[in-house]
Amino acid sequence: LVEINAKQDSFIFTVESTGAVKASQLLQNAIEILKQKLDAVRLSEDTVEADDQFGELGAHMRGG
Repeated sequence: LVEINAKQDSFIFTVESTGAVKASQLLQNAIEILKQKLDAVRLSEDTVEADDQFGELGAHMRGG
């Protein structure tokens, strides 16, 4: 009944909506949220690197 084939560099999924919001809009919103979360992780890593490099000065520059 269901055939699953692995495809490298691909991810196939289904988006379902109650109809209140179009599936295409849900996907766009989800991508924006994912971008924000990835930016937060990247900034967090930059903060850790700055702390390692500058110590208390880096924390002071961030207001900490």
